[in-house]
Amino acid sequence: MRISLTNRLLLAAALTTTLLVANLANARDDDSDQNPLGPLQIKLRDTCDAVSFNAAFGVGTCVGSFSTTLTQFFAELGQDQTVGAWRFHPLFARAKKGTQLMVTNFGGELHTFTKVKEFGGGFVQPLNDASGNPIPAPECADVVNGQLVAKSPSATNLFVPAGQSAPGPVLENGKTEKFMCCIHPWMRMTINPKGHAERALANP
Repeated sequence: MRISLTNRLLLAAALTTTLLVANLANARDDDSDQNPLGPLQIKLRDTCDAVSFNAAFGVGTCVGSFSTTLTQFFAELGQDQTVGAWRFHPLFARAKKGTQLMVTNFGGELHTFTKVKEFGGGFVQPLNDASGNPIPAPECADVVNGQLVAKSPSATNLFVPAGQSAPGPVLENGKTEKFMCCIHPWMRMTINPKGHAERALANP
């Protein structure tokens, strides 16, 4: 089959364009460390039912119009050692050095966003035990006279009320970072240093 001159020219132009696009993409990847970085958005999630949670723990414990009752919460926690609606999003991410984290609480309860060396329990012992994390992470709590005492808020131990946002830490160079909620210790995420694109393994 003979290809006309016009078709050959069109084919050559298409191949050239493809190569140029690929080269530009590679150049952007190579230079991305030098570009200003936008914040990595972290979402804190839960679906607490205000009526049942506030009846048990006091007014203001849960706000909003979510639907998971306290009975349902403890039933799932007892069965699975986690409650799926109480989570960080994303669970895993990859981010460049110098990336600023921005944390927003989309749930109805208070959560912490705490940088830890290793995952562990938080400062609420019943939730630690029920989730299979009996030993608290030292970044979350101290043990004083046999009782857990929450660590004070800091730049790496954020207390984020429902509906609010707070700037998180800036990621360090070349290190995997781990973060957890010190109230609900199964709420966790890991950020790896390579690449710049967020990689979510859970629905937003």
